[in-house]
Amino acid sequence: MWYNGKMAKKIAIIGVGGRTGTMFAFELKKAAEVLGVGKEKEIEMINQKKFYIDRDGRLELFEGKVVKDREFKEDFLPDFIFLATKNPVGPVIKFYYSKFKKAKKIPALLISQNGFSPFQEAEKTLREIFGKDFEKVKIVRLVLFNPIQKKEIKNKIFISYSSPIKIALANPEGIENLIEIFKLANFKIEVFPKEEGKNLEFSKLFLSLIGMASASRGFSVKDGLSNSEIFKEEVEVLKEYIRVVKATGGKFLNFSHYPVKFLAHLLELIPTNLFLVFEPLLVKIVSQKREEKEKDLDEIEFYNGAVVKLGKKMGIETPANERIYKRVLE
Repeated sequence: MWYNGKMAKKIAIIGVGGRTGTMFAFELKKAAEVLGVGKEKEIEMINQKKFYIDRDGRLELFEGKVVKDREFKEDFLPDFIFLATKNPVGPVIKFYYSKFKKAKKIPALLISQNGFSPFQEAEKTLREIFGKDFEKVKIVRLVLFNPIQKKEIKNKIFISYSSPIKIALANPEGIENLIEIFKLANFKIEVFPKEEGKNLEFSKLFLSLIGMASASRGFSVKDGLSNSEIFKEEVEVLKEYIRVVKATGGKFLNFSHYPVKFLAHLLELIPTNLFLVFEPLLVKIVSQKREEKEKDLDEIEFYNGAVVKLGKKMGIETPANERIYKRVLE
């Protein structure tokens, strides 16, 4: 396959059938040769033409080259392996990268999971597989800002999201054509050096924590934030998280559409009760960003649970995050 007069790069997207993997496979096939890898049930549904993409309200059948995870072979030697599965990343990386242990060329790894542990876990797992040669594997940290929703209706799957798709990358330097591929597929990209990888993770988790207090009580983000009691808990969750991140020596970054650093600074300065004055405005802004899409509680361990654990390690109390964590686990 060729794009813009060049041989197309090959990307294996692990997690097709899930929200994130399906969206990236659909969008990136415009700019690269994509192999979607997923679980048996989802791959069979895709082959039966039961998967649909709903982007900006326009419905389109999801089609492409896909295989079941157990059928993936190193014969399809990709330039990149894009990990779009849920946390934890270690077992998945071990399963796929063990296949390339004797390969002359090892695919670069893109990881898109939420939380502040995936990059570190990826390095640890690759070191276990390749030993001192693990540094030959380029790891790129990717964070996605668009909310994605997956629904099953009458035995058909619908993956819905809006454009433009906004992402941030840390450590993409030296990987030929990676940024070009995303641009060709009309992604909006922000790039950060490897040194900001951890701060990129901290900053994305800040955004991911918004709405967890609401979701843990069974409310949508909009309805939860409109309730003063829940709104206060949402604010306290972020205030605790900011203290934990600062204790680690980390910091927050501003993104073009999400001024996380600025918001964190405001939260530090303004008492929780005074934030109630801004409640209507914040409800409107957050609701627009979330597009009324539901929060996912499946990975609470890597959201509020991770804040609680890191807080204990740093000697910082996190009662609001603990309440939410326990509420979801009950």
